[in-house]
Amino acid sequence: MGCHMNKNGIVSKKTNKRDAGSFLLFVFLLPYVCACLWGHVGEEAESLKSNKQQDEYLVEASVEWGTWELPLEEYLTYRLCLVMPGDYEIEARKAQAVLLRTEMAALFAEQGQKRVTADGEGLAKFYKDAAGHGDAMKDSRQAVKETEGKILTYKGEPIRASYFKVSNGSTRDAGDEDCPYLSAVSCEQDQEAPDYRSVVRVEREPYLEKLQGVLEGDFEEETLWEEGKFSFDEAGYMVNVTYLDKKGEMEKISGETFRHLFSLPSASFEMDREEQVVFHVTGVGHGYGMSQYAAECRAENGENYKEILAAFFFQTELANFE
Repeated sequence: MGCHMNKNGIVSKKTNKRDAGSFLLFVFLLPYVCACLWGHVGEEAESLKSNKQQDEYLVEASVEWGTWELPLEEYLTYRLCLVMPGDYEIEARKAQAVLLRTEMAALFAEQGQKRVTADGEGLAKFYKDAAGHGDAMKDSRQAVKETEGKILTYKGEPIRASYFKVSNGSTRDAGDEDCPYLSAVSCEQDQEAPDYRSVVRVEREPYLEKLQGVLEGDFEEETLWEEGKFSFDEAGYMVNVTYLDKKGEMEKISGETFRHLFSLPSASFEMDREEQVVFHVTGVGHGYGMSQYAAECRAENGENYKEILAAFFFQTELANFE
């Protein structure tokens, strides 16, 4: 390769045939090199994106307009707003957040994956206007963040994270070897709750029709009206009721089935029968685990969420959900 100076004094290079061939080869191979280089970078980016998704627990919530996919902690924030009154103390909300996360941890373990489908009822209202829910949303987000990753375990496994609104003055003993942590806990403060007492009236005919609808045998009306044998546990919640059909065969209805059949706030009640059945009900909910109202009272008295959970779930431990 030589050089010469043109008449303007600018040095230019002479290009020989070998240089020209090298240049053409480079131009020819450039698209291939770029494709390999950028393709490799693209693959790494997709791999990083995929790994991030795999490492994150996701919840698919079915809502009225389709499926809403949320990271677990975000789902818990909205869920907490739905299941607990918005004016409850932050420590009570933190206790509830741990229970909600524990529920989900058990679901993830059951399905063996990091993406699960969960109840989306009520969540749709947050999709368009999460900011419009004010302090309740703010407090829920704080409660979820300050308990991030925490679940309640028994012997290393997520517990049955039961909770309800108001007890009849005591929670229930599950009487279950798998759930020894669900024992009766005195909640006398619940008697001050606004919805502690309620009355439900059911006319005779629909009362009999609903009973016959869940029973398989053929029963005399008076048997269903007068002769049911009701059993209650030590805390005062109905366990079951039994009836004898015309053949003398016994059938049983569980307490929870019975209360939902007649839309009773809880299975703790007394009955009067005249022209109609009158249920005098105490408490709201199934009675197992944590009473939210009692948790609120404990929080107001200075207990933190760890102390609240320990009071309702014996021999359990907080652990990190990973």
